[in-house]
Amino acid sequence: MRKIYRFLALLIGLIASITFLRAQEIAVTGEVRDNEGETLPGVSVVAKGTIHGTVTDIDGNFKLAVTSGTTLVFSYVGYQTLEIKVTDSRKMNVVLNTSTVGLDELVVVGYGTQSRRTITSAITKVGGEVLQNVPVNTVGEGLKGKIAGTRIYSNNNTPGEDATIRIRGGSSINKSNEPLILVDGVERAFGGINPNDIESIEVLKDASSTAIYGSRASNGVVLITTKKGSAGKAPNITFEANMALQEAGMLYKFMNAEDYLNIVRPAVAAGPNAKFNWMDGYSASSGNTATSIYSTRYLGEGEAVPAGYHSMPDPLDPTKTLIFQDNNFQDEIYKQAVWQNYYVGLDGGNEGVRYNVSLGYTDDAGIALATGFDRLNLRSNIDVNINKYLSLVAGFDYSRANSQEYPNQMNVISRGLATPPTQKKYNEDGTPTKGYNATSPNPLWYAYYNDQGREDKRLSAYGKLTYRIFNGLKVESQLSTYNHHYTSDSFQRANEFNGLRPASSSFGELRRDKLETYATYNKGIDDHSFSMMGGYSYQKDDNRSLGASVDGASSDKVATLTAGPNKKDATSSFTRDVTIGYFGRLTYDFQKKYLFSATFREDASSRFVKGKQWGFFPGLSAGWIISDEAFMQEIKNLDNLKLRVSYGQTGNNAIGLYDAYGKYSTNARYDGNAGIIASTMPNMDLTWETSTQLDLGFDLSLFNNRLTLATDYFDKRTENLLFSKELPNTTGFSSVQTNIGEVKFYGFDLEIASTNIRTSDFEWDSKFTLSFVKNKVLKLPDNGRDRNRIGGITLADGTAFGGTAEGEPLYRYYGYMADYIIETQEQADNAMYDNSAKGYRQTDNKKIAGRKQIGDYEWVNRPRSQTKNGKDYIDSQDQFLLGYTVPHTTGGLSNNFTYKNFSMNIFVDWALGHSINNNSEMRYFMNTFANNYTLIDKVKQTWKQPGDQTKYARFTANDPDDGNSNFSRTSNVFNYKGDYLCIREISMQYNVPASKLTKLGMQNLAITIAGNNLHYFTAVEGVSPEVGASTTYSGNYYNYPPTRKYSVGIKVTF
Repeated sequence: MRKIYRFLALLIGLIASITFLRAQEIAVTGEVRDNEGETLPGVSVVAKGTIHGTVTDIDGNFKLAVTSGTTLVFSYVGYQTLEIKVTDSRKMNVVLNTSTVGLDELVVVGYGTQSRRTITSAITKVGGEVLQNVPVNTVGEGLKGKIAGTRIYSNNNTPGEDATIRIRGGSSINKSNEPLILVDGVERAFGGINPNDIESIEVLKDASSTAIYGSRASNGVVLITTKKGSAGKAPNITFEANMALQEAGMLYKFMNAEDYLNIVRPAVAAGPNAKFNWMDGYSASSGNTATSIYSTRYLGEGEAVPAGYHSMPDPLDPTKTLIFQDNNFQDEIYKQAVWQNYYVGLDGGNEGVRYNVSLGYTDDAGIALATGFDRLNLRSNIDVNINKYLSLVAGFDYSRANSQEYPNQMNVISRGLATPPTQKKYNEDGTPTKGYNATSPNPLWYAYYNDQGREDKRLSAYGKLTYRIFNGLKVESQLSTYNHHYTSDSFQRANEFNGLRPASSSFGELRRDKLETYATYNKGIDDHSFSMMGGYSYQKDDNRSLGASVDGASSDKVATLTAGPNKKDATSSFTRDVTIGYFGRLTYDFQKKYLFSATFREDASSRFVKGKQWGFFPGLSAGWIISDEAFMQEIKNLDNLKLRVSYGQTGNNAIGLYDAYGKYSTNARYDGNAGIIASTMPNMDLTWETSTQLDLGFDLSLFNNRLTLATDYFDKRTENLLFSKELPNTTGFSSVQTNIGEVKFYGFDLEIASTNIRTSDFEWDSKFTLSFVKNKVLKLPDNGRDRNRIGGITLADGTAFGGTAEGEPLYRYYGYMADYIIETQEQADNAMYDNSAKGYRQTDNKKIAGRKQIGDYEWVNRPRSQTKNGKDYIDSQDQFLLGYTVPHTTGGLSNNFTYKNFSMNIFVDWALGHSINNNSEMRYFMNTFANNYTLIDKVKQTWKQPGDQTKYARFTANDPDDGNSNFSRTSNVFNYKGDYLCIREISMQYNVPASKLTKLGMQNLAITIAGNNLHYFTAVEGVSPEVGASTTYSGNYYNYPPTRKYSVGIKVTF
């Protein structure tokens, strides 16, 4: 009974205290300036431990009603956070010190936020401002080189195409290496996100930070926070408009028509098909007729050179005059185009409601013929204090994107570029000429006869309720949905190659529903602080698709599927993927310098059978702020030194949804009847691919935070690799998914930020990032081959090379090595037999397989390769390591200069360690397709006579068929170091002084000029040096080139 009395007395006392404190509420006013005396508008002023707050106005003033004794927290991007306790004084004069990286800056972590000072994991944060003033379509484009430990690159520069993201190299060999991307807690890709809507981006790199996301976090996590409203802020309207002129950034130099004819006609005459020089229908022939698509022919006696034609003496018979057109089809494919971006944002709020609404539109006309992209974005966030216990945060993001792109870029871009200069652009009736064949068309013909388009609609919506049970304890529940719906249509009008008017249409939809509920408790007792969080997650992904194709429509004006009576194909599918999980985190610190964190996640996936569905993924980390120790206080200019260590596990379930259960095919037929057969072998033992990562790092701040450094070493090992294992034919299946294999990725990442100069009028800031990643295969399925090698080539003595093998790195590719160019008949007669050589010699007019000709390459023979009749000879075994498709080192450097109201930013990024085998360049040496391929200007450098100093062998007409494959095999001849330094961004901005804007009702007015993808310093020509940076090598001759942009923009805030 006595205890009850004491409790009641305590409760009454607390209520009385609260009433008394509430009665002592006072209005605090003040002014916020920086350490140079300039007022700071937009500074957040919040009562600590609450969401009650305001922001400073344009003159740096604020007003907030609080109780005496409340601690106010002042925070602003680029400045150190400051806490001031309210006393009886009602006026505050606050000074914020600038900081390169604020130690008290809040960083978004899994299911919460945490002070940067107490973080013990490898997490990099960048603000949304890094995406400002940059003329890009997607978020990934604007982040290249800006995040340590993260490689972002473009394999294809098609307008609107997402960049590829790899955090610390990935984790798997042949399964997904894509990171988990969450936007305001909603899982989705970068596609459809307006860069202008982003407030901040956090990249979680080590296992202790990502383990809380469990099954989808083995490749790292990217957390994107969009802009929210602010309390105590009058409605602000922000308008931005940017316009850019864009052009192809890297192009080839092709021969003009006269050079082309001077090289091709003699080469054809020296080959086995000399007749092509006089027949109709060949690009260098003198026998083309008026109806031919090729313009070259002899000038008739007494005939004047027609308009639009050129003339020259025939190199085979100078007494005759050739006439021809000279067309550069590269200029027809690539043209300058306009890029536009518009953005309107509205934000504001009070103590009860905060809001942010935006509308954006991007239009990219596309530098390549018949391409383009436009996107409309609408986003809204609202934060409501329902009462002192309950609050609601809700938002949605809608985007609609339309794109034109080629269904087969190789056919249109690579082979379109190969259109010879002597081909006519148009027929006499004004329609484009057709080209050599349907897969190598005149690009103008393709644009004229083909319509294709794709529409992507994305809707993301979420609502999160937060219930504060008492001080320090809250429960949060978020319900979200993400819908991605796309349609793709194509139609080809009747033409010379196909008169059936083929049409196709496809539809797809992803719906992702997720519910997450978790509780968080924070408590501080004297020098001890701890936080506990635990929760539950449920996610369901439904995928639907439908596609059909027809032909036989009666008119070019009706492009619907119903117009085609001939139904060629129809497919449909539906899949469902469900994941449930439990997660938790415990953090503890003593005296704010001894730090500890533990996380866990336990997930179950429907992709695995019962008994194998659950995976447990823990993470541990610790930190020591050694700079706070007494023995470190004598070190001058040391602001902060924190040592970190972490260890944890994450999972990967990136297999087919039904690989564990086995799949069935409905395409089987027996005796004319439809049936169902097993198409893949089930594996009931399939389970999680698990990545274990160790991370060692430290954070350092010097000179009043003007120099900061963060670096980490990591060792990430993936076990139970999800791998496709080959099966004997007797099983009836080609392969089965297994958990056999192990690989490791290891390296370090580094980030340095500095304020180099700071005066009252001028400031120079720099930021440097560096990432180094290597890998090694540790274990593969036993297959009886050397090092359990998968793929590759086995030599005569049983050893092997290439493919994927234990103890060797990933991402290598192989090819032939040119030893020298044969210059004498004796060398030609004694050259090694070459399996790819056709052996034609004009001297005897014979093709003898395997023999060489003067001017051909002699290739290097690989030791221990097989022989022919006891002699070395060249075949596929004689290949050597040419390089790696993935760079081991990437990084970036930004320099930002501010002088009064002017600012300038220069940003460069780079990649080192990868190589590119330029298949495009090689193809433009071939003169393939019966000599109807154009030639690159470098063909002029080919070997012509003994003594020529050149890297290129003799030019042969139709090299793959009539020559000796000098230019139609992967070799070192066209292999280049892919290292590059890119001037990625240069921007200059002028901020109109506020004193000149007040009368106009404006808060801010900024005018910007900028450039993007301005120049690559690299040995690679004609294609982007980024295209080789893929995990699998498939050549690069089909890629859309990088786009260089020059933009001007304006930003106004009312």
